Amino acid sequence: MKLDTSMLGEEVPLAKLEKTVRTLWADESGAGKTRASLMNFAIYSEDLSSLEKNTQLLAGITREHSCRALLILNDPGAATMSTRAWITAHCQLYDGKRSVCCEQLSFLLEGGGADRVRNVVFSNLESDLPLVLWWQGELTDRLDERFCSVLDGLIVDSSQWRDAAASLRRILAARESRKTHFTLGDLSWMRSHVMRVTLAAAFQNRTLLAALPAMTSLRVTHAPGSRAAALLVAAWVGKQLDASLTRAGSRMAFERKNAEPLQIELEVGEANGCPLQALALSGPGVSVSVTRECGSGFVYARTSQGGAEREEVQPTPHDNDADLIVEQLSRFGGTTRYFEALPLFLQMAEQSD
Repeated sequence: MKLDTSMLGEEVPLAKLEKTVRTLWADESGAGKTRASLMNFAIYSEDLSSLEKNTQLLAGITREHSCRALLILNDPGAATMSTRAWITAHCQLYDGKRSVCCEQLSFLLEGGGADRVRNVVFSNLESDLPLVLWWQGELTDRLDERFCSVLDGLIVDSSQWRDAAASLRRILAARESRKTHFTLGDLSWMRSHVMRVTLAAAFQNRTLLAALPAMTSLRVTHAPGSRAAALLVAAWVGKQLDASLTRAGSRMAFERKNAEPLQIELEVGEANGCPLQALALSGPGVSVSVTRECGSGFVYARTSQGGAEREEVQPTPHDNDADLIVEQLSRFGGTTRYFEALPLFLQMAEQSD
């Protein structure tokens, strides 16, 4: 596959990369440009078609977070081994006078095993600054314990994994090592934030809250291939209800104290829709649902009880991956609810309906 690397800036011999970075900022020192860097932020991908998209994502992220940006594209199955590097800068106008700039270092690895990936990342970090890595796609052996030992933050997307339970168990085991200290963020969890908040807000209505023990069905609608995203938000519901996992007939269900069992239904929705499309709780004569249409910027909350119906519309502040990453970097580590939901998620992911 021939890649268009023109958007990556100037290609530089790997051995001269750091010297070129210093020269770049020395040349610009009198041109109204200021270099800014508060962290190292890296994107790692083994999808060759992601090059242009990830470059655009980094341009958006550096508008909000000053960092040394690293883009690492690895083709581990390449027939020959090589490493190429590029440098460019993302600049934003500040106060109408001075541009604040961040450098982007891009790497194309062919035949890159664990050692080469680590060496490229380790040797091109800005020292003394934290490192947050966004690992795209399936986990591989290239994310090993030594790699994890230098991470301050790891961002993943569990909805992309074929075996989400096994991959999450692997990451959780790595976090428990005495050699690691990274926080964990999951894009699948971040995407569900507005739907979770909207559903919880509906039960501020006292009559709906009183009807919650009588509700018998939890239905989550997801895009094809996004079952893990649906299970994760279902696990959050179960945790909020202080429920345990059981089965009701052929379906998974939540068992609650002094309440009816809550059957769990995972429904496949539109192929080109959001990974998570609808979330609904219902029972005899009562229902609460939250739906979302990708790209609309809104979620819709609908309640029905005793013949009375109500609909509310809520804006979705973060609708793409760049926005989600920016939000996560602003409050990195605030994932308490996520870790609370994981035990139930792991149980559910290892069962099949």
